[in-house]
Amino acid sequence: MRLKPNAEQRMALTGILVDSAETYNAALQERRDAWKLCHKSITYEDQCGELTQLRQDPRYATIAVDIQREPLRRVDRAFKAFFRRCKAGEKPGFPRFRARARYDSFAWHEPSLKDAAVLVPKLGCIRFKSHRPVEGQPKQATIKRCGGKWELRVVCDLGEAPPKVAVSNAVGIDLGLTNFATLSDGAVIDNPHFTRKHEVRIAAANRKLALKQKRSKNRIRAREVLRRAHQRAGDARRNFCHHASKWLVEHYDLIAFEKLNIRGMVRSNLAKSILDAAWAELIWQISYKAESAGRWAIPVNPRGTSIRCSQCGADVRKTLADRQHLCGCGASLDRDYNAALNVLALGRSAAGLCPSGNVPVG
Repeated sequence: MRLKPNAEQRMALTGILVDSAETYNAALQERRDAWKLCHKSITYEDQCGELTQLRQDPRYATIAVDIQREPLRRVDRAFKAFFRRCKAGEKPGFPRFRARARYDSFAWHEPSLKDAAVLVPKLGCIRFKSHRPVEGQPKQATIKRCGGKWELRVVCDLGEAPPKVAVSNAVGIDLGLTNFATLSDGAVIDNPHFTRKHEVRIAAANRKLALKQKRSKNRIRAREVLRRAHQRAGDARRNFCHHASKWLVEHYDLIAFEKLNIRGMVRSNLAKSILDAAWAELIWQISYKAESAGRWAIPVNPRGTSIRCSQCGADVRKTLADRQHLCGCGASLDRDYNAALNVLALGRSAAGLCPSGNVPVG
């Protein structure tokens, strides 16, 4: 939701972000130095205790303690993720310091919302644009700076998910680049190519930014223009996924989709097109909307779905240039449509349904 702070509140929100960035960097520096000099591990509980001692000085107690603990939680999550990646043999990526300009949000627990206003601890009520009622019990609130504007994000407990409905209409989805999605019933969702539509504006903003003198006000303005250009493309892409996911959840009781390794796929020369397609955004939206509506959202293993014949099960090898599936059994259909049929069969099997019917197995 869009916040509507006054000038004094905007200054206070900016001050909280500055304090949070300094707390984050100080906590990270303490952990690095403690291990480097003494081989000692500092925990989140240790740093919370140090923060409590520091807040005995009134100068450091002007911000709510829950908000000041949020940077400590972020540092703790960053190190836990670092050690998890090390154990898994992945590229670890050691936690890095955060500049003030790149620290854009803070959070606290158990927020209070009333009459289109949120109560920020030790700051007061800030009004927001209430475009829809807040459902459930608010558990956490996050205020994020988006350029010159501010957004409020609230995490709510909605209770138990509704029971799953009986499957009467199922669909398999094959995600692609030529078409955004091909459905197992023959429907096709065109790829809007939002990056291509916005890349002229983004390129012009990049050129103007490159000409500005560093640390100048003109560079700050040019950087904001570039940020807005990227945001417009992202908002258009996200809005398109919302329309597509809402339509799918409304029309189908079971939606099967490929569980793609998108991080690995973007390491190819198709990275720009894959990221522009926003497959991960669509899958995430389908998953949570289906959960709240009592529908089935089934991820399946994509291995072999493009080469396996949906009619006889034989493997038919293809290159990326081959857009038609031709099998020795006589099947002749579009490559993506064939893959969507295979995805649907795998989704039915995972849900305990017969491959070609709606009768549960067993």
